[in-house]
Order: sequence, then C-alpha cells, then structure tokens
Amino acid sequence: MAEKNTKKRNTGLAVAICLLCALVLVILYLVKKDQIVTNLKETNFFERVVGKTPEFVENHVPANKSEEEQIPLPEEVPLTINIQPEVAPVKKVEEETPAEVVRKEEKKAEEKAAAKVEENKPVEKPKAKIELQLCFITVDSEGSISRKMVKRSVEKNDSPLTTAMNLLMAGPNTSLADEKNCLSLIPGGSKLISASVKDGVAYLNFNDSFEFNPDGDGYLNTQLMQVVYTATTFSTVNSVQFLIEGEKREYLGSEGQWIGSPLSRSSFH
Repeated sequence: MAEKNTKKRNTGLAVAICLLCALVLVILYLVKKDQIVTNLKETNFFERVVGKTPEFVENHVPANKSEEEQIPLPEEVPLTINIQPEVAPVKKVEEETPAEVVRKEEKKAEEKAAAKVEENKPVEKPKAKIELQLCFITVDSEGSISRKMVKRSVEKNDSPLTTAMNLLMAGPNTSLADEKNCLSLIPGGSKLISASVKDGVAYLNFNDSFEFNPDGDGYLNTQLMQVVYTATTFSTVNSVQFLIEGEKREYLGSEGQWIGSPLSRSSFH
C-alpha cells in the first residue's frame, strides 16, 4: 500500500515537471517567436528536414526589418559651396599723348629746380634794431612849452640821421604811451631833401615848406630847436647848418630867425 502511494506521488511530480517545461517552452516561443521563425526561414530548416517550408514561415517578415522599411530615411542632399576668389576691378590705363608726357617732365624739372633753390636759400637773420631819440614838445595848462625827448626803435640802416629826421617831420605817434601828449611845431609838409655830416656839423637840407611856420614866427625858435636836439643825439653831430632848397639862408621866416651859421643846443635857452 505504501509502495503504491509512493509511485503515485512520483508520477504526479513528473507530470508537474513536464507541464512546467512545456509552459517554459511556450513562453520562450511566444517571446522569441519572431526570431525563431526568422531563423527557421533563413536556415531553410523545414526544407532540409521535411522537404517543404510551411506557408506561415515562408511569408514571415521580421519585425525589425518591417519597422526599418516603414521609416524611410531622408535622402541626402549634396551641399555645394561655391567659393570664387574676389577679383579687383582692372583700372583702365589711359595712354598719355607725347605732349602730355613732355609737360609732365617739364613740371617735374620745375619742381626739382624750385626745391633746390629753396634748399639753397639763405636763412634770413632777424634784422638788428637801433634806438633813435626824437625831440617833441608838450604844452601845460598855462601854455608853457617844454621839450620832451622820446625814443623810437627802428631797423638798423646806413642812414640813421636821415631816418631820425624823417620820423621827426612825421610828428609824434600818439598811439605810443610815451608820445601820447606830445606835439610838434614843425610845419606840415616839411621834408628833408638831403643830409650829410662833416667835422661835427650836420648839413640838413629842407624844402621850402620848412621856411615859414603857419602858427607864427614866434614858433620858429622851437621848430629849429626840435631839429637841433634830435640831430645832436648822434655822437658825430655837434651842431646843425640849416639849408632851404639847397641854399644857405641868413634868416628863417619873415621876421627872421638866424640860421646863417651852425646852431647847437647852446643856441637855445
């Protein structure tokens, strides 16, 4: 009896194991069905064993291949890059006529000569200055006349005495602070014709406008004094001999102011 029960249990266990194995195989088949059928088709398993491949195997399409065929890949479009080197525009060169060529060469020669002259041109040095003294007058509130010596700076030259006399004839420059209140009693229109110095005597030759004073003969003395004091500021001049139009006169003016001999500063009090 015990033996019979043991055999029955062994039989039940074997059946259970067989069912389990069958279940595992079914599960594996369901999971790997696509791959199994694909392998059977690719290896011609049924063709070799039974001589004919079942229809379901013959018509089987692998799942991966189907998905790949259902999603078409985009066609590749070739990328073309056209790179062309930048070419500078060609300037048209105009041909020069023979006359134009000659003029151009002449212009170059002139420019070269001018540059050479400018290069060899001596540098001008600043001109030296000299200081001259001029005798003008001032008049106070009571009408008294006073002598005033002023200074002028001018370019140095070979005839400083002539320059001083010409400045004196022109009268005071009231734009200068030192000459603002100065006057001159030398008649307008008076001009120095010539000047020379010999043995300390300055021979000054005036035009006939110097001979008569429109303000009256009473101012002739002051007029002569202005000339004498201006001339004797030079170290080479001690006195002045007045000449009118190149002639030596005894007197100046209608009432007479002695000019027959050289006059010095001591001649005026």
